[in-house]
Order: sequence, then structure tokens, then C-alpha cells
Amino acid sequence: MRERIASVLFFLLVMLPFALAQDDEILKTPLTKKLPNMNVSVGVISIEEVRKTFPRAYELLVRSHGEPKPYDTHHLAVALWKEEGGKVIYLSNYTVEAEVRSPLLRAERKVLTKYPHQYGDNFGGWFQMSDKGLYSINVYIKDSKGKVTRVNFDYFMQ
Repeated sequence: MRERIASVLFFLLVMLPFALAQDDEILKTPLTKKLPNMNVSVGVISIEEVRKTFPRAYELLVRSHGEPKPYDTHHLAVALWKEEGGKVIYLSNYTVEAEVRSPLLRAERKVLTKYPHQYGDNFGGWFQMSDKGLYSINVYIKDSKGKVTRVNFDYFMQ
């Protein structure tokens, strides 16, 4: 049941346009952080769940990232976006890396692949997230001038 909730949350946060609350306030979720010049959202979904529930999305992800390795268990998606003139604008002229640190302190860092979304580009990749507990997800966003911004998310895997 929790995997299903996580997949629905992932789909709502990353695969569809981002919802804005009344008064132009961003809906508060633990998976979105607001920076001065953009918002950063992450979504995590098991590879099995995306394969079964969203087969067309899985095919798109394989075309963008390649086949997952045998030890990969989840897809991490990162969206960079801002609200401008009442519209959500996805930002794609960045290089994005992610470091996923497991509860056992095993870390995996990789450059995320840009992939098309119906409203813009997202960044993503396959990761090994088979352990239960609190994960630390660091997202490194590099702009065209070489400036890197680090954003940290905590993700609890049950």
C-alpha cells in the first residue's frame, strides 16, 4: 500500500504539472524545496511499480537512461521549475547530479539524464534503494556559469 501511495505521489509531483495552492503558495510537501530562483522537486518510485503501472513511462525512461542495472531498485526524478505569469515553467539548461545515501551509509552519486516530460524536461536516473529507513538525497544543480547549488532531501523508505 505504501509503495502505491509513493507511486501516486511521484506521479502527481513529477509526471504531471505541479499544483499551486490558493494565493500562489506552493503546496507544501516534503519532496519540494523552494530556492530563490527556482523550485526543486524530487520523486522516487520503484522500478517494478513504474513497469507495472506506467509502462509507457518506463519505456521512455529506458530510452533516456538505459536499462536499469540488476541491483537498481528505484527511479529518482528531479524537476527544476518556477512559476511565472501564472504558469509553471520547467528549467532544463542545468546539469543535475544526485547522491543517494542509504540508511546503511552506502552512497551512490551520478549525473542525472535529462528526459522529456509533457510540459518540459526532468532529470532522472536509476538507483539502488533496497534498504528500509531514512535516505539522504543530495541534488547538485550546476548552472551555465559553473555555480553549483546543493539541495538536500530526506526520504523515508518503509
